[in-house]
Amino acid sequence: MTDEVLKWIRQEKLIERGDTVLAGVSGGADSVCLLLVLRKLRQEIGFSLSAVHVEHGIRGEESRADETFTKQLCAGLCVPLRTFRVDVPGFAGPNGIGLEEAARIMRYDCFRKAAEETRQSSGRVRVALAHHADDNAETVLFRMIRGSGLDGLCGMRPKRRLMEGADVIRPLLGVSRADIEAYLKENAREYRTDRTNFDMEYSRNRLRRAVLPELEKINRQAVLHINQCAGYFCRLADYMEEKTGEAFADCCMQREDGCCIGMERFFTYPELIQTEVVHRALTELSGGGRDVGRVHVEAVMNLFGQQVGRSLVLAHGITAKRIYGGVVLRRAEEMPSARRIAGQPAGQIAGQRAAQLSGQDDFENQVFFVGGEERRRLEAGETVMVRLPGASLYLRILPNNRQNYKIQKKKYTKWLNYDKIKCDLQIRKRASGDYLTVDEAGHRKKLKDYFINEKVPQELRDKVWLLAEQSHIIWVIGGRISAAYKVTNDTKRILEVRVDGGNYRED
Repeated sequence: MTDEVLKWIRQEKLIERGDTVLAGVSGGADSVCLLLVLRKLRQEIGFSLSAVHVEHGIRGEESRADETFTKQLCAGLCVPLRTFRVDVPGFAGPNGIGLEEAARIMRYDCFRKAAEETRQSSGRVRVALAHHADDNAETVLFRMIRGSGLDGLCGMRPKRRLMEGADVIRPLLGVSRADIEAYLKENAREYRTDRTNFDMEYSRNRLRRAVLPELEKINRQAVLHINQCAGYFCRLADYMEEKTGEAFADCCMQREDGCCIGMERFFTYPELIQTEVVHRALTELSGGGRDVGRVHVEAVMNLFGQQVGRSLVLAHGITAKRIYGGVVLRRAEEMPSARRIAGQPAGQIAGQRAAQLSGQDDFENQVFFVGGEERRRLEAGETVMVRLPGASLYLRILPNNRQNYKIQKKKYTKWLNYDKIKCDLQIRKRASGDYLTVDEAGHRKKLKDYFINEKVPQELRDKVWLLAEQSHIIWVIGGRISAAYKVTNDTKRILEVRVDGGNYRED
């Protein structure tokens, strides 16, 4: 296996002579294998090797035992070790994020610290992680079922930038989990096993232990073929990035407060390039692209076909406005009309906060998003408010405790399964492609067909407010909710949504 890894390192130019490699070592099978292989290759390639271990503060004594094991392993191999101890639960709670995401954020923060310390004395640094071919296949499948675009289907890149002078590399990406286990057995090496890897509550574990084995029954080389597809998507994504860059420079004019996409040049490009240009513009304005999804891109694309003066509010408070000759995108801080204000809205208890989006031209046609900061506030126990024309929409999260709560069956107050919501929430009018899930089996119905069946007059259909997740309609406000978001006995968190004001009052 060492020769195979060496070939991969040279093919992808992961490590060069004179580099300093920091191997992330948790004590598990994959990272132990990584450390052993790199130790064998360091003289042949000519690099320095150290290890980094992060104790996450999640599994108590078991986690501390992993740290002890890693220290003994590195000492026996004469590999210098840098250890970090972090409090993942203490970070996750106040920031309103899950333990897995919090652990990843804090782990990479430790890698950056270690790389920065090393870079000051050693020059170029490579942080080596132990992801392998099976991990990559799981990543591609996971992103596919969540509706990822081309970049997501690329899976894990062999190399990516971590910071100035330091890259993350994955030397084992070309080998399988079975290869790793065979290598450790052949070399009589022990390793630690994280019991959470067997917890089927985690989506990745279900993919790893249930889905991939079934795919391998269909084709024993399923993992290999998924990785080959990911490699093809990477090359395609690189080509698309190059072409998108050319189009972006051609049709986007930078401004102090954002950018303007000019229609004359914009529509000379294929639609696929157009959407990538819009995505790049939103990514740059948002400072990285987190929470910028397909729905935001589609909203801007639809704006090109609307009359001058139409506007909407997007992720991160970015605003888009149709002007003569194109669409202007502005950063949130430059547009006071896309503001968040803290206070005590009428009828709310003291200490709650309101997220208010108001004052836009053509207010009836706004698209409002609840994501980012609002999602963190919701998950921290606060109430979020979105102001609609003549009404206000209130959202809060409740634990699914049937002894304390009774399922709401009111016309303008609904309880939803918050665990099912993965993307920004939208409050908007109807759009092309909208649908509802009508039963537990997942059968769908177009929103248009729902309106027809409910005998909603044609002239009123564009005036109905909707709560949506991308094209999936969660609640036709005043009408039905999607079966996919119904509260069940397995629901852990309930999202209560209440609309109050104007015609939206409970009977």
